[in-house]
Amino acid sequence: MWLGGCSSDERQSTRIPPLPSDDALKRAEIGVEYLSAIIRRSPRNSLNYHKRAELYIVLKDFPAALTDINDALEISPSNGLFLLTKARILRQIKRYDEALAAARQAEVLQQDTPELYILLGDLTQQKKQYRQAKLYLSKALQMAPYEGEAYFYNGLLDARQGDTLSGIALMQRAVELKPRFVPAYVELTTIHTRLHDYIQAKDINDQGLRYFPKESMLYYSRGIMYHSQKRLDSALIAYRAAIKFDSTNYAADFQAGTIYLKWNSLPLAIKSFQKVLRYNPKYPQINFLLGSAYDKHGNIEGAIEQYTLATQIDAADWRSRGRLYRAQQRKYYLDTYGTLPPASPEITSDADNEKDVSPIAPERERVQVNILTPRLELKTKSDTVRSLKIRQ
Repeated sequence: MWLGGCSSDERQSTRIPPLPSDDALKRAEIGVEYLSAIIRRSPRNSLNYHKRAELYIVLKDFPAALTDINDALEISPSNGLFLLTKARILRQIKRYDEALAAARQAEVLQQDTPELYILLGDLTQQKKQYRQAKLYLSKALQMAPYEGEAYFYNGLLDARQGDTLSGIALMQRAVELKPRFVPAYVELTTIHTRLHDYIQAKDINDQGLRYFPKESMLYYSRGIMYHSQKRLDSALIAYRAAIKFDSTNYAADFQAGTIYLKWNSLPLAIKSFQKVLRYNPKYPQINFLLGSAYDKHGNIEGAIEQYTLATQIDAADWRSRGRLYRAQQRKYYLDTYGTLPPASPEITSDADNEKDVSPIAPERERVQVNILTPRLELKTKSDTVRSLKIRQ
């Protein structure tokens, strides 16, 4: 918890706004139609493209937003505000290098705003340019001392560098200043889960879900929390909710697939892993696990294909190499003798001895937080919030 108090002015400025309604989306849709008619009549007005891009951002139609902002920049290539908007859109679609380039162009063009420096602070810390990130975020806080996002990214930066307690305190401050900022709830849930502080993880996750009852990443981080406690029924419910509210959340499909595989619900496991493969063929362990699901389901050719891909990606993957060899042996016996070979002890015990897949998956968490688990009481020079203690 943040240790400082809030002034009356500050509390007034951070009053929790009402939950979003469909009216805001409807107004954005009407605005897009209106601006589209204007653009057809006057196609060389860059401001209209920028306004429509902002509405597309509200509607989360980022490809359309990017098209519009590129059209605006083609007409007005030296507009710093347009470049900032482009950087924001590129970050949303995970094109981080391009986002950083656009943000730096906006900085050169003197787009001197807290939003730009927060964006630069986030993007530079992803490139592990921590000193530069700190400078950008400090500048943002000088310009806007009560800007919650600046506290959040400062906290994320501290957590990535190992000062976990400072990171938690700063992110909690971000929640207090900007209660409608989803990443703060997601990251705090994740950090407390990694520290096995499940009470705090659930509390912050519950708080976030009260404000954002349809936010996929909050359900996903909730699933990770339950998965880490081996409460698989509850984890699966959370993963299903994450998928319901965002069908592209393939990390939730992956985690759900690992539970289905463990329970031998093989058709559901295969369906989940196939979806992950469609969205991200390089997702860690996906070929091995899909191969395992095929293997158990009796699809030997599918298993061989996936195990082969896994060994091609990582030649040192001994599990996939062993499974591939055994699947090839079974296929040979079937093709030659029309029967399966005798089961060896290592095959029959394979599922029991195999380690569980880690529920902390890397892909969906855009910024990884490398937690250095503290002792009961931290007494290092780097930790700035000494009075906080982590329950073990």
